[in-house]
Amino acid sequence: MAEPLHPGDPRQLGSFYLDGRLGAGGQGVVYEGYGPDGERVAVKALHGVRDEDRETLRKEIWAWRKVAAYCTAKVLHADLDGPIPFVVSEHVAGPNLRQAVERAGRYGPDELRRLAIGLATALVGVHRARVVHRDLKPENILLAPDGPRLIDFGIARIEEQPTTTGLLKGTLRYMPPERYRGEHGDAKVDVWGWGAVVLFAATGRHAFSGDTAPVIARQVETHHPDTSVLEEPLRSLVTASLAKDPADRPSAEDLLLGLVGAIDLKEATRRAVPGDRPEPPEPSRAELAEVVFTGLGVREQEAVPQMLLRMVAPGERAEDTLRSARRDEFSDGQVDERVVDRVLRDFTEAGVLVWADGTVTLSSAALIRAWPRLREWADGERAGLGVHQDLVDASRLWHGHGRKRSDLYQGTALERAQSWAATGRRHLTLNLVERGFLDAAAGLSLRRGRVRALISVGLAVLLVVAIGAAAVAIDQRRTVVGQRDRAASAQVAGLAQSLRRSRPDLARRLAVAAGALADTPESWSALVALRHQVERRSVRLPDFDAIWSDLDGSGRLLAAAGGNQAGLWEADSGRKVGSFRAAAGVGGVDVSDDGRTVAVRVLDGTVAILSAPGLRVRNVIRYKAQGLLSAAELQLSPAGTYLAATETDANRFGITVWDTRTGRQVFHDPHITGFVSFSPQETVLSIKSDKTVTWTDLRTGKKVPAPDFHIGEEPGFQAVRFSPDGRTAALPGKNGVRLVSLDTGTSLEVEGDKDVTRADQTFSHSGEFLATQLNLWRVSPDDGVVMRYPTTMDECAAGTFRFTAGDTELRCTSGDGVLFSLDVSRYTERPARTPVEYDLATSSRDGSTMAVLRDDEAVEIWSTSPLAKRFELPKERFGTGAGLKLSPNGRMLAVGTGMGDEKIDVWDLSKRTRIGSLPGAVTQYSDPVVENVDFAPDGRSLVRNRPDDAGSSLSFWGLSPMRRIREVRGQPWGAVAFRPDGKAVLSGHTLVEFPSGKVLRRGSTGLEAGRYSADGKMIFDGPSELRASVSFYDAATLARTGYVLRTGDLTPTGRYSLPVHDAGDRVLAVAYGKSDADGEIKLWDLRTRTALGIPLTGHRRTVLAMAFTPGGQSLVSVDSTGGFRTFTVAPARLRAELCATTGALTKAEWKANIPDVPYQKTC
Repeated sequence: MAEPLHPGDPRQLGSFYLDGRLGAGGQGVVYEGYGPDGERVAVKALHGVRDEDRETLRKEIWAWRKVAAYCTAKVLHADLDGPIPFVVSEHVAGPNLRQAVERAGRYGPDELRRLAIGLATALVGVHRARVVHRDLKPENILLAPDGPRLIDFGIARIEEQPTTTGLLKGTLRYMPPERYRGEHGDAKVDVWGWGAVVLFAATGRHAFSGDTAPVIARQVETHHPDTSVLEEPLRSLVTASLAKDPADRPSAEDLLLGLVGAIDLKEATRRAVPGDRPEPPEPSRAELAEVVFTGLGVREQEAVPQMLLRMVAPGERAEDTLRSARRDEFSDGQVDERVVDRVLRDFTEAGVLVWADGTVTLSSAALIRAWPRLREWADGERAGLGVHQDLVDASRLWHGHGRKRSDLYQGTALERAQSWAATGRRHLTLNLVERGFLDAAAGLSLRRGRVRALISVGLAVLLVVAIGAAAVAIDQRRTVVGQRDRAASAQVAGLAQSLRRSRPDLARRLAVAAGALADTPESWSALVALRHQVERRSVRLPDFDAIWSDLDGSGRLLAAAGGNQAGLWEADSGRKVGSFRAAAGVGGVDVSDDGRTVAVRVLDGTVAILSAPGLRVRNVIRYKAQGLLSAAELQLSPAGTYLAATETDANRFGITVWDTRTGRQVFHDPHITGFVSFSPQETVLSIKSDKTVTWTDLRTGKKVPAPDFHIGEEPGFQAVRFSPDGRTAALPGKNGVRLVSLDTGTSLEVEGDKDVTRADQTFSHSGEFLATQLNLWRVSPDDGVVMRYPTTMDECAAGTFRFTAGDTELRCTSGDGVLFSLDVSRYTERPARTPVEYDLATSSRDGSTMAVLRDDEAVEIWSTSPLAKRFELPKERFGTGAGLKLSPNGRMLAVGTGMGDEKIDVWDLSKRTRIGSLPGAVTQYSDPVVENVDFAPDGRSLVRNRPDDAGSSLSFWGLSPMRRIREVRGQPWGAVAFRPDGKAVLSGHTLVEFPSGKVLRRGSTGLEAGRYSADGKMIFDGPSELRASVSFYDAATLARTGYVLRTGDLTPTGRYSLPVHDAGDRVLAVAYGKSDADGEIKLWDLRTRTALGIPLTGHRRTVLAMAFTPGGQSLVSVDSTGGFRTFTVAPARLRAELCATTGALTKAEWKANIPDVPYQKTC
């Protein structure tokens, strides 16, 4: 478990609760933290960050994000603008290398070789991402169960160290000679670090062991460490990696080649998986709490929620969520005092509680998020925690001061407490003092009422008629108000849907209001759509009438020009940071990618170069545009070093380039026009003209060879674009985008969209994605377009499409300065693990469990809430007829190997044991397990339909022990499904009694593969390989009812996942895709049988299986790359998430949009 927080440590950073310290150094402290959804993370708080350092840190974090997931801890979030800058990364279970050596001693030969392979593999991945770590040391290597991970990419920078006395932190010990000489160094810096780290693991000592900086520096420059302790080939590789001259060191790929004989990262990663060295990761506080809880008896477990919730306060900030409870608060007259003491003692000994001086408190606010049980208990009790805390304080005051009548609740306070005690509690109970307090208050109120009754008896008779009439009026008013609110809810939901694109922020607030007014089909649909849409913002920033606008390379700054002025705004905050005026008027604007330079065309025939953010004229120089007047187009180079102006007037054309630092003209061609771009290094000027591309070296002014873009006969209307690392160039074509490697000259065309020749394009910062306008492409021949979002020129001006830092948003701006952004993180976020091919998946009917079959023939078992991999079954050989089927409660699994014998193995997942196999038969028919096997609702029986040459047989099996109960032949049996009561089985269109095998009813022959609703009253059938629709049947009569739902196109391969519905039969989820390369999910409201919201997107491939989590809060789905996604679907949680994102309607917005309903607080 992490070290406890120190006095002065923050309890929360951003939205992350902190639970303890994982480590500390000169650059900051790493905390164990928990996000709002309970995800365990590592939070690094950075110390001593100056304002001028923050931009550099952003670049370093961006570099960190480029590295493959198997190499490092994934960056999840970063906030560098607050008072305490911090970075959030995934939590890696395992010690760092220094801790491992200190605890278990130096590495033996075999485990040392695995470590060396793992580190070399990680370095190859890092360097392939064009990143250099520069601080490789034992503390920055985490030993995860699947191999070493590198952390602190560039963030753990070299700090100034004392030069005379004192031990050093270790960074200097692993720094190569060239870094001591002040050189920045290249990838060979990391190779030196690899050698020093491997030698440390082998010997348990630093290779350079001086105690002061001068001594270490001298050793690094002159000392050659003894590597004789190493075996070959490690000895030669480590010796070479510690060469004083970087040119003499091998590359990371050379290291890997020398260790495994090939540069196969997948194979190397497999070989690097540690053996016995990594000790089991220390359990978290939440895991210890779960161990304690499961070890308690039934009576103690029942007492835990009501006891722990007394220590939870209703605050939002971490420091406001804890309260101390006195020991006597747990005495309620119902739970034995010995039970209370055992619960307190066991949780205190585990470090979950702090019990001292008669009071008890939770050891950390983070536990409320980290422990799923406590999070669920707290969420269920959240609305009443404040009421209970007030009751605790009031009853304690009353009891401690002689139980005076004057201290008792009365009026509204009493009614509020009584209402909560009667109907609002879920887990909390009243203790003896609180119960006595409410009883005394109620008694006092009753006595006072009797006195008033005697005084008022004469008036009572006169009021009877009036009261009766008033009761009727109140009931009628409630009915009218309810009808009004439902009508208003539907109307506001429709308004929210209509504003989804043009005003997404307001639309989200309207959807929340619609859901608060009434739970209508329309409000639910609006909540789903607004929560899961990609449209994020649409806001106009300029404070004047703008005509031209542009964004910097990260969409961070927006520049606009119009009339006689120009301005610069921060896109996120909307704050204006610069302004410029020109008496002659302005006629265009452009911003450099780095956001430091702005070019404004002035109508006196000049171009003003301005320094951002203040928009001050740089060097008081304006650049005369030679003959370039009304039609001049401006283009700044990435860092603003050069300005290109293009004349496209009907009578004149030409291109001119100036050096903005000196005003010197560096290029001019009066005979050419086209589309201009610069390479990232600003060395190459590219001009796309008609069907040719010409490149000019701006350093020499000479033309250089341009690659062949295979332009063909179709003229293009866009410039060549370069990837951020300058290694790839892209040009749109007729059917897609042509990508050319500038290293090798090879090219490929990523297809997927017709006629993109007029579409502006931009690379993502990672270089993995390309946007043609607001259509998103993955730069891979296997993927192509992953998101289509058509735009108009009114919405997005040409040339203004930008990815934000981290590639989470895609932004553009209209000519008049309206910033429009899409949330594309669902497509661009790096997978939590390396994508692998998955062939099959299935989910349990209760939504608790999913099973997936990887293409390497391993079956993974996952829990859905929270989403986590539980374990893998032993690998077996699977054929084309393989299949999986889970029991309704997720505890049993049927696995068909599809190897020709049609044998089906049955597993008890709770014990992780195979309990038996269903016999197979030689047959020409396939036996898909997903349709032809089903478990009884209690999981104790199983039905199998087995096709054979004589027709088919329906067999019933008991599973404890495994035995055949009955077999029925002679019927054309079909797909099987147990009825929810377990007393009958539906096979095709025939209902059969279980276990007798008696045919109860036959239905429509159109019923082929039915599945029962949760209440057993409805049957869903479809989609199938040949039918993209869902039909509904009455479960009692097996007759079709209602109309068919058209679910959308199936994938060309016919792969599909079965529809799923929630436990309340309110919503149905159906997966589909226009191709095998995409997967979308449609939701349907089963009350109205209408589409719910918009399609849920983000999957890279076909969706294989879905599951509504127990309670129906979320939908979990998995695709054929192994990518899981979780979508919130429950109305209450959708409202809460939208409230957290956008907030509630203001009173002014409410009055403008819902004038007929009084204002309500909705968040």
